[in-house]
Order: sequence, then C-alpha cells, then structure tokens
Amino acid sequence: MIQFVGFDQQYLPAMAILLAKRHQVERSRYSFLPSRFEDSSETEILLRKEGEKPFVNGIVALRNDEVIGYMLYEFKEDAKKGRHIIIDYLGLAIAEDAHPRLVRLLYAEAGAEWIAGGYFQHIVYVPIGYDRHVYEWLEQGFRFEQKYAILDIQNYEPKAKEAEKSALRIRRLADSDTEILKRMSRWNSIHQASAPSWNPITKESLEDVKSGYAALAKDAEAIVMIGEQDSIPVGFHVYYEADSSVNMYTPERTVELPAASTNPQYRGRGVGKALADASHAQLQELGYDYSLADWHTPNHLASYFWPKLGYQTFMIRMVRTVDNRIAWAHGN
Repeated sequence: MIQFVGFDQQYLPAMAILLAKRHQVERSRYSFLPSRFEDSSETEILLRKEGEKPFVNGIVALRNDEVIGYMLYEFKEDAKKGRHIIIDYLGLAIAEDAHPRLVRLLYAEAGAEWIAGGYFQHIVYVPIGYDRHVYEWLEQGFRFEQKYAILDIQNYEPKAKEAEKSALRIRRLADSDTEILKRMSRWNSIHQASAPSWNPITKESLEDVKSGYAALAKDAEAIVMIGEQDSIPVGFHVYYEADSSVNMYTPERTVELPAASTNPQYRGRGVGKALADASHAQLQELGYDYSLADWHTPNHLASYFWPKLGYQTFMIRMVRTVDNRIAWAHGN
C-alpha cells in the first residue's frame, strides 16, 4: 500500500539516496555528468537547498514507511507565464523497483493542489538518461518544449570544409561592434517566429533583444565570435562560463551557449560549422572542456544543427497547460 505524505526534512536522506541512484543510471549513459552526485551526501545538500526555497513544496511516497519516491515543485508567477509550477531536474526520483506509474501518481496527488490554486501550467525538467520518466510525462499530456545538450570540446572534430572556412573572416568581438550586434539581434528572433516554431516576437521584445545584444560589446565575461564575409556580418556565437555549483548536470570547466545565429541570406553555406570550429578552438585554448546548449524543439534548424556538431541531449523541458475551465466545469 502506497501512502503519500507532505515533504519534510526527515525524508531528505532517503530522498537523496533515490536521487543519487537515478544519477548513477544517467551517468552510465552520459559520462560527462558530474560524478560527485552519485554520492547521496552531495545530492542531499542540493535537495536541502531546494527544500529551503520559500515557494517550494513537495510530496513523498511511502511503502511500509520506506521512501520510494518524491516530487519537489516550485510555485511561480510572472507576466509572461502567469501562475505556473516548475519541477526542476532534481525534483523527482523513484526507487528502481517502483513501477514507473508512480510518477503519474505523484503528479496526480500534488497536481490537485496546483489546480485548486489556479496553477494551470506545469513545467518539468526531465533527465532522458532515465527515460522511463519521459514516457510517463508524455502519457500525462506533457509535450517537449526545450532540449538541453552538452558537447565534449576537447574531443571536438572540425566540421567545416576548407572552402567554407576560406571565405570567412572569424574574429573575437570588439568594443566597436555595437551596431553590428544590433543588426544581428534580429536574425534569431525572426527565425523563431517563422514556421514551424511560430514563437511570437513583438516589437517591444525585439527592442529588448537589441539592447541586450548591444551590451555584449562591453561585457567582459562574454566570449563572442563573429563571422564576416566581404565585411558583411554573417554569423555569431555567444558563450559564457557556466557555474557548475548551481545544478547537478553542469561539469566543471563548461561554457554555456545562450545565443548563436547565421545571417538568413548566408544559411546553407557552412557559416555555422565554420563558426563552431573557430569557437571550439578558441574555447580549447581558454581551457574549457564542455559546452552546454539548449534549443526550442520546434526550431527545426537548431534541432538538426547542434546534434550534428556532436551535442548530446541529456535533459528535456516538458510542458502541460491544463484547460483552465476545470476551475468551474465539473459537469454539475
């Protein structure tokens, strides 16, 4: 008989063991994931920090007073998403001998509270190295929204042909490149608004993007590579050093790639591959081992390009939006 109880500090050691065992399974598939989280004392530190956040709550599954699963979730509100729930990467684990159906039982038990409070959008970060969870979320009406992947920089093999590289001049960003950055800021936004992504971009949000890109010229922490052909900007990649202490999936000496794009008029000419080759050579010189990237799954160019470079997907953000009529439509 399974019993569900509210999250309490007394369950943390047992929860940490479940999470560490989940991580062992994931690392058997993706060895670049940090090994220290196979130790339950390390996962307990992360879970304790998560549980201390002001808007985090949770539910624990017990069988004969033994913890066989848990779910931690955060209540959030903002202007873009409204009220929504986030189950982070460390927010769910079940015992290896528990049926995967326990995932949906935990969701059903906790979700009743969310719906009652008007939280109709549910977001979960799912490790695909532990892929039995993925199918359970799919069967609960969740869909893929964003993929997260890591590339081994030190073992990266260049992809561009010599003819593709010879036509380009690739360099680091200069302080005087503000206007170039503003022009390039439109490329990715406009592409995201087209088929089949259909991700709307308003005039106001585009202005915000322009301002953010322009600021890169003065950002000492940004590693920005620009490609030019005949003095025309044709592509760029932006990297930042990633903080490996804030989650359990980022290796040390990792950069994250928050933005990259190619001039739409130059796509299909190897610009992206040439930029990737030059960027990874630069990152190798700077002593980085891995690069972390993510992309919107309906973005067909990104979904094809990054895996082709060698990025391995290890996590998926999945989303479900419950019909808000459930707040009053009960068939009465």
